[in-house]
Amino acid sequence: MILYLHGFASGPGSTKARYLAGRFAAEGVHIAVPDMTPGPQGFERSTPSSMLAVAEQHLQGAPGPHAVVGSSLGGYLAALAAGRNPGVDRLVLLAPAFRLAERWNARLSPDQLRRWQEEGLETHHFASGRIRRIGFEFLEDAMKWPAYPEVRVPTLCITGRRDELIPVPDVERFVEMTPGARLIVVDDGHELTESLHFIWGEIREFLGRDSSR
Repeated sequence: MILYLHGFASGPGSTKARYLAGRFAAEGVHIAVPDMTPGPQGFERSTPSSMLAVAEQHLQGAPGPHAVVGSSLGGYLAALAAGRNPGVDRLVLLAPAFRLAERWNARLSPDQLRRWQEEGLETHHFASGRIRRIGFEFLEDAMKWPAYPEVRVPTLCITGRRDELIPVPDVERFVEMTPGARLIVVDDGHELTESLHFIWGEIREFLGRDSSR
């Protein structure tokens, strides 16, 4: 099985998810793209642990081996899943959001963190196209997980030189500490939408022509 994990405040209808699903479908390969925050209040109540549970439910519900493709927060969760599920034998991480809790804490002032704890954090939810409010439990839970998951399977990392959210050195650090990991830096931003054709070619080669798994 090939599993795609979308990023923060995103969904199965994201540009990358639809593009990759279409390219795989054209070759007769199905790619599972679950909603990582299902339900009317799924995003508001979501945490890294709850999103990881959605991914693991899919991994444990189908025979392996599995390849997992993750974007941004989904890339971080894909790395966590690979370390916990022996059925995963390949990873593709697109602008993976390592150092998750550290970056949130550095991004927000003490007053902003206090207001998040008291009122929730308003953020643009790309999947629904509206402002939604996520609970402080998201950050509290993120602090329980390692900045860099331990991964022992072949991993392809692709990140953008112009990424305004995930610095290239963050991804380089993961690659340096992960045997079998390879990094490709493209001239693109965090969304990587300008590089989709190139990314598809690299994923296809990395997973092999027979990607039905």
